[in-house]
Amino acid sequence: MSGGEEPFGARLYAELRKLSGYNVITGMLDYKTIQHLKQADRDTTVAIFARSSDEVVQQLRAKEPEEVARYLVDNAYRATVENANRAADDGSSIFIMISLLNSG
Repeated sequence: MSGGEEPFGARLYAELRKLSGYNVITGMLDYKTIQHLKQADRDTTVAIFARSSDEVVQQLRAKEPEEVARYLVDNAYRATVENANRAADDGSSIFIMISLLNSG
């Protein structure tokens, strides 16, 4: 890290905040870990996320923090939409089954 440049983890944290507020970052990390992330270089950031998927770890090793943040936010959004769709599908299925039972 050259003089004046923010640590990798601080840049990742800042971009996550910019893209999602606190939603994504607080869903992944507790307060103490977030404080550690803000001071972390790339290798330490990879260690913080070591229990994440291989894809996340690979992103952290190869990409700039801003790109990783976009990847994490996009995946979190996609997971939220899929969970909402799954819940809606389950609710629709239950509604249809109840309707069929009541009509017979």
